[in-house]
Amino acid sequence: MQDFITFLQLHWVLSATFVVVIFALLIIEFIKQKQSATQLSPSQLTQMMNHEDAVVVDLRSSILFADGHIIGAQSIPFTELNQKIKKLDKFKSKPIVLVCLTGAEAPRAAITLKDSGFNIHTLAGGMRAWREADLPVVKG
Repeated sequence: MQDFITFLQLHWVLSATFVVVIFALLIIEFIKQKQSATQLSPSQLTQMMNHEDAVVVDLRSSILFADGHIIGAQSIPFTELNQKIKKLDKFKSKPIVLVCLTGAEAPRAAITLKDSGFNIHTLAGGMRAWREADLPVVKG
C-alpha cells in the first residue's frame, strides 16, 4: 500500500489523467445508454404487440416491405423517416418498435424518434431474426 501511495505522489499528473479518462469514459457510456433504445427479441416483440398494443414501424424500402413484413407494421423507409415523422404522432402514447433488415439501421432511427419524445424499441436482428424464428409475415 505504501508503494501505491508513493507512486501516486511521484506521478500525480499521470494518476490525475487516468482518473479523468475513466470519468470521461463513464460519462460517454451513460449518455449512450440513455440515448439507445431497448432491443427486443422476436418473442418479446410478439408479447409487446399482444399485451401493450405496440406499433411496429418497418424501416426497409417499399419493395422489401411488400416482399414480407410483420402483421400490422407501418411502412416508413429509413430514408424518409425525417419527412414522415408526423405520421407517428398519433402513436406517441404507445410503444413503437423499429424494424429494419438486419438490426443495423433501427438504432440510428431510434435516436431521432427518442429525441422527439417517442417510446422506442428495436427488433434485435431485424426481419432476418423474425424470419429465422419462423414467425408469420404478410406479403403485399
